[in-house]
Amino acid sequence: MTTDKQQVFSDIYRANEARWDTGITPPEIMAVLAELPAGKALDLGCGTGTNVRTLLQHGWEADGVDFVELAIGMARAKLAAFPAERFGLYCGDVSQLDAIPTLRAPFDLAIDIGCGHSVPADGQPKYATGVAARLKTGASFMLYIHFPHPGHDHGLNPEDVYRLFLPYFDLVWEVRSDDTTTGTPSAWYRLARR
Repeated sequence: MTTDKQQVFSDIYRANEARWDTGITPPEIMAVLAELPAGKALDLGCGTGTNVRTLLQHGWEADGVDFVELAIGMARAKLAAFPAERFGLYCGDVSQLDAIPTLRAPFDLAIDIGCGHSVPADGQPKYATGVAARLKTGASFMLYIHFPHPGHDHGLNPEDVYRLFLPYFDLVWEVRSDDTTTGTPSAWYRLARR
């Protein structure tokens, strides 16, 4: 059953109006990939698979999860040239990772570029524990969020990030700025699994 939110996102993808789907992996992720040895990665809110493709190109195995079936279909098309045993794409709720038993956890890296900040408040603790449970000790978690502000129905503030994730992760670094496509106050976090 498709929810209203899934329908909205499907319509955005169908109209090719997904501003966040730039087709370019952010430099923050590229820097981490240059530093870490290839392993297994999880892309939360993978959309059309841009970052999964980048991970595969850099020798990683990767799984992507998104709640929009159309985006997952687009990702499958984008990744068709890669060996199927190196990646998995799943249509699912990132706050319900237990419902996707075929994820190839434990992961060495997790990426969330603007997904977790849209998880409803009642699902955020389960999202945080679900991500933490699927990462190896020492694994990196790259998290990009928008801050809540008037006119937006989603977002996390730094205190939310600390409350949700610091029970399981150490904060490696945090960089606050404005989103380059929307001007929205935002931040990158690099976290390390304890």
